[in-house]
Amino acid sequence: EPALPQDVANRVLLLVFSTDKSPGDHSLIRTAETSKYIMRDSGSQGEGTRRHRRNRMEKQRIKASDAAAATPREEGRALCRRVDMMVDFEQTGWGSWIVYPKKYNAYRCEGLCPSPVDETFKPTNHAYIQSLLQLYKPNQVPCPACSPVRMSPLSMLYYEKGEIVVRHHEDMIIEECGCN
Repeated sequence: EPALPQDVANRVLLLVFSTDKSPGDHSLIRTAETSKYIMRDSGSQGEGTRRHRRNRMEKQRIKASDAAAATPREEGRALCRRVDMMVDFEQTGWGSWIVYPKKYNAYRCEGLCPSPVDETFKPTNHAYIQSLLQLYKPNQVPCPACSPVRMSPLSMLYYEKGEIVVRHHEDMIIEECGCN
């Protein structure tokens, strides 16, 4: 069996699978953070020992590297967010049969997704895993993409077979963006 390179041999990847469907603010990150297996500082158990001091220093180093990894790589480019995208049905050539609305803001998603991604970006479990793998293999695994995570319908008044109808079309307006 070939030996692993030193930088890979010392890495740990935590995968958490859960069927917990209880309401509340649960996420893969929160589950991992509250795991009994995670390294924690303990104030009452020999805090002055060399091992505890070394663990505390390692934890601080990990936090610092996580913060650096979570910042966008391209300066000046914002994180994933919703921005305006006006749709004008006159410009699309549909203005003659669409009565209302003639224009509306459909919005769009743009920006970078940090690695590792956190719950503020509404990621799927797949996006969590992808963002973790992206840290280990940045040239092979892309960052999660900024995309819609919640959409709403648009009610429209238009001509159909010579009559005016009202229809509600699903997923026409982006309400929220996230990393998936």
